[in-house]
Amino acid sequence: MKKTTGRTIDLMFLSLTFSTALVLALIIHLTRQSGADTISTQNLIVSLFPELFPKHYHNAIWLMLELNSARKMAHIYEFGALGLFMTLMIITSPVGKKLINSNSSTKIIFLYSIGICAFASFCDQVHKTFIVYRHFDVHDLVLDAVGYVTAATLICTFYYIKKHPIIHKTKYKITPDQAL
Repeated sequence: MKKTTGRTIDLMFLSLTFSTALVLALIIHLTRQSGADTISTQNLIVSLFPELFPKHYHNAIWLMLELNSARKMAHIYEFGALGLFMTLMIITSPVGKKLINSNSSTKIIFLYSIGICAFASFCDQVHKTFIVYRHFDVHDLVLDAVGYVTAATLICTFYYIKKHPIIHKTKYKITPDQAL
């Protein structure tokens, strides 16, 4: 198994930082769109990826969260991508490197990631108040949180499992004459 050097981790950190910045730029671009532009973008994306925007008229939770709207589903996908790249960026950051030997590193990384994504989500909603025909929507904050909390939870779970592998030690030694 090849050992990772400090240089490859730095390149990984830079590429994840760039990816996080791209997702943030996409979110800002989509927030700045007018109502007509948003609808045309929504129609284009739904026509390209119809399986990402299913309709579930029989599911009460789905209907309560208004997930039959592609615009509402997009919040989960956008902020899920942000949470994914943000968590990976924090793991490979200099702060994440210092936390590798800490017992609570996974919790700290998770909290940093959730905090930064929550701040970005809140700023996105405030930004919408300056766009004509757009408004601050608490429901969008909830959908954003579903995206970034899910992504951060998955990445932190894998990170924890990688850091703490489960090793089964046999309690009893079986000698060849005891084997079946």
